Amino acid sequence: MCTRFILRMRRVFLLCVLGVFLLSAEFKTYSDNGHYFYKKYTCEFKSGSITSISFTKKEMTDVAIERLSRYYSNAEHIKRVEAVYPDYTLSFVIDGEHRVVNIKSVIFDGIEAKPSIFEIHYSELQLGEIRDFQIDPPYVNLKLAEIIFPMPVRSVFNVRLRKGLVDKLKAKDKIKITLISIYDKEFVLETDNFIKKYDF
Repeated sequence: MCTRFILRMRRVFLLCVLGVFLLSAEFKTYSDNGHYFYKKYTCEFKSGSITSISFTKKEMTDVAIERLSRYYSNAEHIKRVEAVYPDYTLSFVIDGEHRVVNIKSVIFDGIEAKPSIFEIHYSELQLGEIRDFQIDPPYVNLKLAEIIFPMPVRSVFNVRLRKGLVDKLKAKDKIKITLISIYDKEFVLETDNFIKKYDF
């Protein structure tokens, strides 16, 4: 009886905590001229350095696959392009720091994931080179990252994920991701499993 009461109170407490920290959340699906289909989840938080996140899944439609077949006669090339989809992007907005935040590593709690660190130059085939996830090199624009600004600045950090990693995250009860900056400061996201909830 006592144990059941404690468990109920714990659930109520967790819901209250989530209500305090979660400002708003939105989920939508849309199409890009019929060529790509998107699922997007956006969430804003009331407190913490990570003020918002967005998670986007991009899939090719039959129209896009047909267009690809018209442009390329090489069947192997077409297969390589198709293999990179669905394409997943997780974006973080970090506010409150007085310098630009460059992230050097990402930890997915309870999951072993291998990073690929390189810049993507609008090439779909580059996505096929990603191991589990991709981030930009952390020491790009280092001079800018060294400047201390008199006011807080906003930094946006993007992670591209492969489907295998997304499936592992989907199997978790909660999502916890730690971003580590080049100055060894940690930015932690801990939230409900929106990947599972919205079936990404």
